[in-house]
Amino acid sequence: MHIELLAHHRDTIPTLAQWFFDEWSYIYPDRTLQDFEDSIAERVNTDKIPLALVAFEGAELIGTVCLKVHDMDTRKDLSPWLAGLFVKKEWRNRGAGTKLVQAIEAKAVELGIRRPFLYTPDAEGFYAKLGWSVTERTAYQNCQVTIMEKELAR
Repeated sequence: MHIELLAHHRDTIPTLAQWFFDEWSYIYPDRTLQDFEDSIAERVNTDKIPLALVAFEGAELIGTVCLKVHDMDTRKDLSPWLAGLFVKKEWRNRGAGTKLVQAIEAKAVELGIRRPFLYTPDAEGFYAKLGWSVTERTAYQNCQVTIMEKELAR
């Protein structure tokens, strides 16, 4: 598996948008597939957020993760955010998600980010194993979510 900046693989944006739409449109019922694509297209930076990474096995796109300034419009006091971690179903539970999180954490440190946040409706245990700690549990977009944070190594 190799991980690269989305900026170098803009052709993957429509696929990523479809993945996000299929996986998370229940959280954002007012967003269209085009809205998801537009949001992902903003992440093509290389040295500032928002930016995204994409993972490949050979030539096959298998996952993505990003850093963004805000991910919850109800928590603008928290920033920045690890967001959009997605691994294609057939590649889950094989280490790709862990590698993507570690890669985006390394990129965050490179950018001077020391304490990112994330929210998850269902993957608290996964992130806890990677050293993330619970900040709060709350409702967001009519879903119960856990907000987590991590102090990154310098």
